[in-house]
Amino acid sequence: MEFRGLGFVPLFIAFWCTAWLVVSYTLTVIYGHAPLLMYISETGNMYPEYITFKIGFLGMSIGTLVLMLLLYKVILLHVEAYGARQPIIQKILLALGITCCIGIAVMAVFKMEFYPMTHRVGSVISFTCGCIYNLWQAILLYKVPGTRRAICHIRMVSSAMAFIGIIVYNGCRVPVYTKLCTGECGMFIQMICIIIEWLILLLILIQVVTCFQPMQHLSLTVSWKGFTISRRENQDSAV
Repeated sequence: MEFRGLGFVPLFIAFWCTAWLVVSYTLTVIYGHAPLLMYISETGNMYPEYITFKIGFLGMSIGTLVLMLLLYKVILLHVEAYGARQPIIQKILLALGITCCIGIAVMAVFKMEFYPMTHRVGSVISFTCGCIYNLWQAILLYKVPGTRRAICHIRMVSSAMAFIGIIVYNGCRVPVYTKLCTGECGMFIQMICIIIEWLILLLILIQVVTCFQPMQHLSLTVSWKGFTISRRENQDSAV
């Protein structure tokens, strides 16, 4: 059995993340568990929204890992456009991506309400590693044959903005954690952090959707012996 074009993978991940976020946010607001302007983690602090929050984040972790493995294959299948050192660079990027997925899983398992420090560490790891990975991969994907420049530009801009956003976010959280800013100043910084957090997630989802085109260059062949991922062209070569 052969699946020609794996563009459905990033589209499904984007749909999955959007769906569970909408459900969790709606439940949180309906039950009055948090204000309208809330951190992403606040959409999973209490039941019943914690169920969708946990399932959603674990699914996102698995889906993101699959996407990163496929992007790893995309680059290696076009290694002639990058040079001999690219496999080593991709292994480093893949390790960074796996770390990001572990951070997402930690966020899902450890509730902010009961394990605030563990949840925050998972959040920082996932967002930081994810943004670095996306920015680096966005630069490399420019060389994939058949990729539209407009899509590459969108991927690059969204990745760069998310990277800048995570730097600003972490910088803003320092005075909040250390209680250097209190009162109205602290509330203002909290509001800025919340907005930046949601914007970063939106930019990451945009970056995921732009992976549709590179994924369409892949073909998945499944047999009794296992599966093989190869190029869609006639000169396909499996990794």
